[in-house]
Amino acid sequence: MEHNGNITKEDSFSQICRNIYAGVISVAILAILAVFPLYYRDHYFDILESKYQFYYMTMISMFAVVLLLSLAFLIVDALEFKAEHAKACIKKCSSAFPRDVRTAVDVCLLIFLVVAIISTCQSDYVYEAFWGNEGRFTGLFLHLIYIAGFFVISRLYRFKGWHLYVFLAVAMLPLLFGITDYFRLDLLGFKENVAAEDVDAFTSTFGNINTYITFIGILFGALSALFVMEDKGWKAVLSFVGYMITVVAMIMSNSENGILAVAFIFVFLPLFAFRCMRGMERYLWLLSGFFASCYVVSWINKNVDMPLVALDGVCHILANLSFALPNALLFGSLALAVYFLCLRADKGKKEDFGNRYIKIWAGFLIVCFCIGIFVLYDANVAGHSERYGALGNYLHFSDEWGNYRGMIWKIALESYAKQPFGHKLWGYGLDTFGLMTYDYRDITNSMNAQVYDSAHNEYLQYLVSVGPIGLLAYVGFLGTALYIIVRRAKEKKWGMAIAAGVSCYLLQAMVTINLPIVTPIMWTLLSIGVANTEKEG
Repeated sequence: MEHNGNITKEDSFSQICRNIYAGVISVAILAILAVFPLYYRDHYFDILESKYQFYYMTMISMFAVVLLLSLAFLIVDALEFKAEHAKACIKKCSSAFPRDVRTAVDVCLLIFLVVAIISTCQSDYVYEAFWGNEGRFTGLFLHLIYIAGFFVISRLYRFKGWHLYVFLAVAMLPLLFGITDYFRLDLLGFKENVAAEDVDAFTSTFGNINTYITFIGILFGALSALFVMEDKGWKAVLSFVGYMITVVAMIMSNSENGILAVAFIFVFLPLFAFRCMRGMERYLWLLSGFFASCYVVSWINKNVDMPLVALDGVCHILANLSFALPNALLFGSLALAVYFLCLRADKGKKEDFGNRYIKIWAGFLIVCFCIGIFVLYDANVAGHSERYGALGNYLHFSDEWGNYRGMIWKIALESYAKQPFGHKLWGYGLDTFGLMTYDYRDITNSMNAQVYDSAHNEYLQYLVSVGPIGLLAYVGFLGTALYIIVRRAKEKKWGMAIAAGVSCYLLQAMVTINLPIVTPIMWTLLSIGVANTEKEG
């Protein structure tokens, strides 16, 4: 029979193929989102290698199954339909390529791929640039996995919101392990053989606290946006509970990098939330929940008679805010007032206010930006950092800034400037930073007894690794991908949640390392987000 209602035999075959593809890819995605964050072998001693191997083996397995299925589908298509599906696919791709906005994402990513390959081939250390074995395993091989995974997932995956609910639910476990580490419980026995001086530098199932806080940043952004966008009350409550746990875990992580995710959400989320009354109410609840979480940590520090991790820097400040509880009550009261005001005025909580409140907030941000520029000028160029008290340590850039990030950034730029034109244009090779800066090891050793194999800034790392063209292509890919996720997502709440979570990762990337411990999660979420913009077909 050729027809079944309005569905032809050819359409049925297409649908079966797509369903099988989507099923295979869903298994791989759930492995990355739900198993990968918890996976380990020998605790912290091989945490990098174990997660790296888990990720690339999962992805390669997915590629292999997809390839075998494709060959089988092509054979069936050739025998049953005279290759009509293959011809239609080629025709569609060739005709859509010049006009589809989606292609901006693809073009940027393909340029980045070509530059990465050129960079590797012209590197002085081709083997090391391919495998990344002299760094953090983020060589060309891993980037090929990232890029191939993006194309496969964004094209063949069928978006399922429950996959992301599973991710957020499972993600609470590493956070709870991190919280128990704050109480020095070590439930999983990760720290039994760790040197005493390094015990507090590692936590949860992610290893270094800065890697852990990068994961927390993704969750913080995603849960914040999801809470604001969620329609169903009970789901909103669960999102808020997860948000509170995330804030507590962030403070207890004792890593200052988390403040970048906090700043991003509270600064930029109103540009979407202030379009309606409910968005304003939910934003106020986020502020109330943040300060309530700060108070919870403060109360624990004062009243729990247990050996706790000693907080410092921004985390110490957040855990000792004298106005945490008053602010939590204030913003909570304002949120309730907005809620009841909405009810009394008999207006829908989703009433579209247009852009008037967004414009007001944008104007406020412009004023704050100008003030920030002046403060940075005053603290660095004019030399008045002492005016700003404890904040002066963060505003004034020096070699010691950011736990010696200032020093390593300066070394990175000096080393890059010394390279011949070819290495300046195409980079020194992916993940060969430690080799490029080898001559500086004595200097860094003498200053803080450290040897650096990364720039501790993902964008600076890409600049010296794949040159300015590669960096611009990478940033262009990220920017266009986030743009279409926000603008064209079929499920808007998940589009905003993914965009917020990935954006928090990208902001923290200015001071962290690109590692196959958290970065695979970012690439997977980005791929899922783009898949959420695809039309069926």
